Amino acid sequence: MLVPAQWNGSVEHFYHFFFGYFLPVVLYQERSGDTSFTLRDCGPMNPWFDLLRPGTDLEFMQPGVMLHRVVTNRQERVMLRGWDDPTRFHSASLRAFATVLSERAGGPDAATSSPRVTVLERRTSPTFYTSTSSEVFSSGTDFRSWPNTDEAVDAIQGRGEIQVVDTAAMPPVEQVQLFAATEVLLAQHGAGLSNMVFMKPGTTVIEIKPPLESVISTIYSNLASAMGLGYLSVEQENEHAPVPASTIRATVDAALSNLGQPVPTMTGSLPMRLLRQLPRRL
Repeated sequence: MLVPAQWNGSVEHFYHFFFGYFLPVVLYQERSGDTSFTLRDCGPMNPWFDLLRPGTDLEFMQPGVMLHRVVTNRQERVMLRGWDDPTRFHSASLRAFATVLSERAGGPDAATSSPRVTVLERRTSPTFYTSTSSEVFSSGTDFRSWPNTDEAVDAIQGRGEIQVVDTAAMPPVEQVQLFAATEVLLAQHGAGLSNMVFMKPGTTVIEIKPPLESVISTIYSNLASAMGLGYLSVEQENEHAPVPASTIRATVDAALSNLGQPVPTMTGSLPMRLLRQLPRRL
């Protein structure tokens, strides 16, 4: 039984699932070679487990049942520490994880003759997050939105091959393939930006940032730093405010003219940054 010990949040939501549970499960399997697991049921995130080793035998357990078995010590278990703490992104672990999944997904989408610019669009929350099955309610545009996305996309036409997607509606294999071929990723602050782990060095992430609590404000600049990706940001007045299309166009132009730059510095003092990068048990 592989038990998640994520930093925060719920593993039914993509960011904490992806880094707090799925990444440790993938790396644990690569290290141990085990192919038979009991996993915590993660609701709409479960399809990602199809990218474990072929032939893996899975049993999903409801959270309450797993908690009971942990407390009563009724089943052999391994506690997997998550990497979803935004100050502790571990470069080597992230790269190993991304390499394994990219190979299993069959590599990137077909190459294009012009730069691939991927725009993430927030859409309506999946019904799971409005049901009593969900641990944490709200998702999609209920949580944050970028209401003039269409206007911004029109403003960057001709800058490359523009693809607008809602990752919540995409199968995991397609997500891995898409982001492995993406050269500029443009998105509002949100879990979909986690897919930057599949992007290649020399590519750039643009984050639209509303006012955020300090603990989460630097999640994606820190992740870009850990992956060695270029990072730019665009301020948004509030979590549902439009962003001037002219600003988006200028920022995309800046990214395309200097792909992969600037790579941000992870937050914290140098000694602390080095300490956070030390290997640790899963």
